[in-house]
Amino acid sequence: MKLARKMMIALVVLSVMAVMAFPAFAQSGTRTKTITEETINTSYRVSNPYRSRVSNLSVDLQEGQVVISSTHNFRNASYDTVTTITPTVSNGRVTWSVLSATSNGEPVSADLLAQINASITSSWRNFIKNQAGTGRVTSVVITDTDISYTLESRR
Repeated sequence: MKLARKMMIALVVLSVMAVMAFPAFAQSGTRTKTITEETINTSYRVSNPYRSRVSNLSVDLQEGQVVISSTHNFRNASYDTVTTITPTVSNGRVTWSVLSATSNGEPVSADLLAQINASITSSWRNFIKNQAGTGRVTSVVITDTDISYTLESRR
């Protein structure tokens, strides 16, 4: 009988604690995470590209957009690329879209632009997810020096 009574008291205490915790979980907060251009350019992914054929990789933040420059080295040729991307926020997620891309100063084809779009979208999503943490993104502001994400999160 004593064991049953102790179990019942423990169950009641746990239930009361759980009920008191719900309002704490329901509270939401807004926070801003700022990532500087320097942080991006010194990150391992940029300073040490995944593919050994990529060199001179750099990210230049400009008002409302990001410009990514790199050199792609192959056995018979080398290509200097410049890609301009912009973010949009929809349903709490950021989607990056390629505005333009050039290879050795010439615009790339629409087909190649679509492939670049797919590749950059997933890469940036993963980088930002690791930098900013969890939450619903409500806005993204890009200046000449940084990217600021405003997130709404549950605490």
